[in-house]
Amino acid sequence: MRFLIAIGVFTVAAVLLGVGVVQKVFFAGDEYTTLTTTVEPNAPYLVIDGKTLTLHGTNPVITVSGAKETFVGFGRTEDVAAWIGTDDYDVLKYSTKKSDFVFGEGKSKVVEPANLETPALTEQPILTPAGSDLWLGEMVGKSTATLPTFLDNGMSAIIASNGTADAPGNVTIAWPLPSRIPFATGFIIGGGALALVGLVLYLWALRHDRNSQGPRRRGKLPKPPKPRALRMPTPKSLVSAAPKGRRGISRGSSFIALGLAGVLTVGLSSCSPYNSGQGVVQPTPTATQSVEIDGQPPAVTERQLQRILSKISETVTAADVALDPALSATRLIGPAQEIRAANYSIRKTDSSVAALPELAASPITFTMPQATATWPRQVIAVVQNEQDPSVPTMGIMMIQNSPRENYHVEYMVTLEPNAQVPTVAPANVGSALVPADSKLLLISPDQLSAAYGSVLTQGAESPYYGLFDFTSDTLVTQVGKDYKSQKAASVAENASLEFSQNSGSGQPLGLATMDSGAIVTVGLNEVETVRPTQTGASVSPEGLAKILSGVSTSTTGIESTYGLELAFYVPPLGSKDKIRLLGYTQGLISARGL
Repeated sequence: MRFLIAIGVFTVAAVLLGVGVVQKVFFAGDEYTTLTTTVEPNAPYLVIDGKTLTLHGTNPVITVSGAKETFVGFGRTEDVAAWIGTDDYDVLKYSTKKSDFVFGEGKSKVVEPANLETPALTEQPILTPAGSDLWLGEMVGKSTATLPTFLDNGMSAIIASNGTADAPGNVTIAWPLPSRIPFATGFIIGGGALALVGLVLYLWALRHDRNSQGPRRRGKLPKPPKPRALRMPTPKSLVSAAPKGRRGISRGSSFIALGLAGVLTVGLSSCSPYNSGQGVVQPTPTATQSVEIDGQPPAVTERQLQRILSKISETVTAADVALDPALSATRLIGPAQEIRAANYSIRKTDSSVAALPELAASPITFTMPQATATWPRQVIAVVQNEQDPSVPTMGIMMIQNSPRENYHVEYMVTLEPNAQVPTVAPANVGSALVPADSKLLLISPDQLSAAYGSVLTQGAESPYYGLFDFTSDTLVTQVGKDYKSQKAASVAENASLEFSQNSGSGQPLGLATMDSGAIVTVGLNEVETVRPTQTGASVSPEGLAKILSGVSTSTTGIESTYGLELAFYVPPLGSKDKIRLLGYTQGLISARGL
C-alpha cells in the first residue's frame, strides 16, 4: 500500500510538471512590449520624458548602448532639468500619431538657487550624472547599461556617456506584459514539491519493507528438519522468473526512484520562471504620486532618502576604517566633519581611543524633507535600531547645495532618551523651510546657539534661561555652569581657566512643524583656555587635548575647542511651550599651545 501511495504522488507530480511546462513552452506568449530606436545625439545628455516612458506601463526596462561608457538614470523631470542646467542636451519622445520616435534638441532650463549662504563644495566641475543623489535609480555600464524603473508621468530618464562625449544613441524600452499563464509557475513548483514528497514516501516504504523481512525467533530454537534422501539436483534455467510478493522489490529499484526524482528536479529547474528580453529582474514596487503643497514637492522621496543614506553610510564607514578625513569630507561638512576629522587625528596617534558611533543607514524611523523645487535643499532623518539598544538613535540633518552636489551631513546628533519630537508634515508632503532670522518663533534660529551657550555658561543667571525646558536635557548637567565652575576651581592654584564660545562653522538649519514651530539644528564651539598664573610655571594638557595638540607642557597656555552639534524643538512665538533639546553630539575639534 505504501508503494502505491508513493507511485500516486509521483504521478500527480508528473502531471503538474507537465501542465506547467506545456503552458510555459506553448502558451506563454511575449513577456515584453518593446520599442527600439537608434539616434545620433549631438550633445552629452539625452532625455526621455515620462509620457514616453509610461506609454505601456510604469515599470519599463531601459537599455542603452552605443558608447564606450554608458549611463542611464531616472528621477523627477524638474530634477533632471535642474541637473542639466545650461548644458546642451537632446530629447527623445515617442509620437503615437506617427507611431515612431521623435528626436530633437532640448531647451535648457536654469533653476535659480534660493538666497542661503552655503560653502562651495566642488572645485572641479561635475560632468557625469552617475552617482547623483537626485536619481531614484541608475545604472552604469562599459558598453551597455540596463535599468529597471518604477516611475510616473512626472519623471524622466537621462542618458549619458562620460559627460564630455556624445550620449549613446541605441535605446530600447521594454514594458513587461501581464502573464497569460499566471498558474504555470505554481504548477511547476507544486509538481517539484510533490516529486520530493513522493521520493520520501517511496524510501520510507522501502525501509519498512526491508525491516519486515528476515526470521523472527522467539523462545527455544526450533528443531532441525529431518534429513531427506539424497537426490540429483535438477538443472536450473538460465532465465529466472521475476520475484513475486513483498520480496519482489530489489535493492536496485531504489535507484529508479532516485532517477525519476532527478528527472523531475531537472524539469523543475529548467522550466522555472525566467525573464526574456533584457534578462533583468523586474522591480516589485510601483510608482506612487507625491502630494505637494503650493506646487512644491518634497526634496526627496522616502525610497530616494534610503538610497542616499546608504551611500553616505558606506562612504563614512570606509573613512572610519581608513581614518581618512578627506574621504569623510566628501559626505560630511561643518560640525559633523570637524568632530570626525579630529577623532581620526587622535586615533592615528593613540589607537586605544574609541571611535565615534558609526553612521547607520537603516532603519529610518523619521523622515522630514523640505518642500521645495529649488536649492539648497534640506532633509532631517532619524535612524533608530529598536532591536539593538546599544546603538544610539541618530538624528541627521543633510543639505544639498546645488543640483550637481550630493547631499552632505552637516549635523549628526544622538537623540536624548526622552526626546519628544512634535508632529510634522507627512514625508510625501514635505515641510517648509524656516529662515535663519525668522521672527515667528520663540527665538530666531540664528540666535539659538548664543542663547543656549549663555545658559551653559551662566546657568540660571542667563537672560535666556527661562526659554528652555531642562526636564530631559542631559547636556546641561555635563558641561553646564556647575561643571565649568568645578573645573576652573581644580586648576585655580597654579593656573586660570577661561571659557568662551562662538557659533562655529555650522549654519542654523530649520524645518517647520505642524504647530508652526520648528526643528532647528545649530552648532556651538566652546573654547577652554588654560594659562599659568605663576612666573616660571607651566601647564600640561590632559587626555585627548594632549594627544591632539602634541604639546606636553606650555609656559604660555593651552587652548582647546570643543564642538557641539545641537538639535532643538523651538515653539512658535506666543506659545506656552519652551525650547527643548532633542539631541546633541560633542567632541574635541582642536587643541594647540598658545
